[in-house]
Amino acid sequence: MSGVATDTVGEVGRHVPSFSSALRPHPHDELREWGGPPLVRGKRVLDLGCGDGRLGLGVATFAKTVDGLDPDPEAIAAAKRNARTAGARNVRFATGAAQHLPYPGAAFDVVILSWTL
Repeated sequence: MSGVATDTVGEVGRHVPSFSSALRPHPHDELREWGGPPLVRGKRVLDLGCGDGRLGLGVATFAKTVDGLDPDPEAIAAAKRNARTAGARNVRFATGAAQHLPYPGAAFDVVILSWTL
């Protein structure tokens, strides 16, 4: 497999294979660099370009809710499996692209992006 996939979601969105999550920092380490748990505590969070849910699941313990959006349906399937395995009940994952957000305005308090191109 080559490094970057070229699949698209409609006319927008490209994705990196979900196995690349292993190359990224631990979610709590990354969150600490952004100001720590107060950034997301009790808030409605959108994880844009969520991949397999690594960061969204990592912040879910602090957040009120976490929605993850990614153009890669395989990554979203992995995110859903990871959420079930983790027992996370305040997270939802969906396939989609940032260019066409399927949410109403003001639906989130914080938007996080990690390793999103």
